[in-house]
Amino acid sequence: MCPVNTDDFIEIARDMCEKAGSRLTETRLHMLEVLLDVKTPMSAYELTDHYNTLIASDIKTMSVYRVLDFLESIRLVHRLQSINKYIICNHTFGACEEHPPLFMICKSCQHIEEVEIAQEVIEALTHHAKSADFSSVGSQIELYSLCKSCQSTFHKKLS
Repeated sequence: MCPVNTDDFIEIARDMCEKAGSRLTETRLHMLEVLLDVKTPMSAYELTDHYNTLIASDIKTMSVYRVLDFLESIRLVHRLQSINKYIICNHTFGACEEHPPLFMICKSCQHIEEVEIAQEVIEALTHHAKSADFSSVGSQIELYSLCKSCQSTFHKKLS
């Protein structure tokens, strides 16, 4: 899911941790390696199992949540609220800091695409939020749809 190679992503992660006044601990590094290894979003429990298998170490789910919270706070990881699963950020150079991410989530196979939202759409959403006396805090948009592969299967079922 990540557009850069693992080594580059890890270096970016180190820099982002330092900018946040922290460091990329061994556990955080391993969690990023796990997230870079998986192809689909995973829950904290699934990540715990995958971590313990891939890293050959024993980590508890509560520790996984703490690591994920930190990685999410510096925008290296996203939590998909609607399905309570985590994915690595596709915008490793801080794009998510400037714009809320849009996640296209296939309702059938759960394939995820993280895309940039046009500035006009962001401005319109911000305007609507303000006119309803709301202020956007840590937003992201999740849109359920069907990916191209699942669309063809869906249309065949209707035929």
